[in-house]
Amino acid sequence: MKNSKKLGLNQILIHIKEGLSPSMISKKYNIPKQTLSYSVNKLKMFGCIEKEGYGVWKYIKEVPIQHKGSISGKNGTYQKQIRGHAFIWKIEFFEDILWEKFIKKSNINYQLICNNRVFRIILHNRKIWLTKKGMIIYEPIDFLGRSSFQVKGTAVFEMDKLVKSLLKKLKIRFAPYKFTTSREHYSMIKNKLAKQYNDKKEKLFVYGKDGGIWLWIDHSHGVHELETKDPKISRQIQKWYNSHKKTNFDVTPEFVLKAILEQGKNVNKNAEHLEYHAENMGAHVGATKDLSQATKTLNKNLEKQTELFEKMIALLTSKL
Repeated sequence: MKNSKKLGLNQILIHIKEGLSPSMISKKYNIPKQTLSYSVNKLKMFGCIEKEGYGVWKYIKEVPIQHKGSISGKNGTYQKQIRGHAFIWKIEFFEDILWEKFIKKSNINYQLICNNRVFRIILHNRKIWLTKKGMIIYEPIDFLGRSSFQVKGTAVFEMDKLVKSLLKKLKIRFAPYKFTTSREHYSMIKNKLAKQYNDKKEKLFVYGKDGGIWLWIDHSHGVHELETKDPKISRQIQKWYNSHKKTNFDVTPEFVLKAILEQGKNVNKNAEHLEYHAENMGAHVGATKDLSQATKTLNKNLEKQTELFEKMIALLTSKL
């Protein structure tokens, strides 16, 4: 196994967790003490380690999650509502790559796992498994954005950069590939509903018909998150939540049911009024028909009387 002179914070933390002192790590990897001291101080600042004695450090927690993704527009910076995280990328190349051939010629630090069939490396603080057909990438970085689709787009861009960076480092010409995710989480951050549950120290888990979980609140990161595992569901939840915010969540199922019942009562009343008006209209129609018939009879009588008057006038005129 070849040693590397460049170690990320995660790698240094792993060695400290294993019981190695900074001095031991410095000797093992030929890293200048000043360089290593900078990284150790950074881990101390993050609260990942604490000093127990001269040159002895105690592991406390993992390196804090980093954030990526900026959003700007004509009217300034938009509020970032969605956090995408916990991505596991499965990369499959269209041609098999003999990793052993290139790994052993490079200065990349590696471990053999799965009965010595899989190379495990760390590059740019990402754990990568080099498999027979491609690679598996465990993404530790958070991605922030206005929507889950924007977040995933940023995550895919960073994943592609990492793949190309690794191929370049191993001096492998670029190989076309396809990718999928075996895990991806999206959460609405600083969510009021999540805060209500977190303040009460309660958890929420919503399961679909297939038994799989698709919405949950568990306060895992302490920033009040309403979380899902699919970008489409996340987008739907985001629209649903923002819509309810406009009515201050007054439009509950009970509210809708009450409104429907009230509307039903109004419809029944209107139906009764319509029946009444229909009866009146029927009476009016009958009266109108009778009046029309009477008018016709009157007109005929007037015509007869007019003829009679004309004959009488003619008779009187002839006698004069």
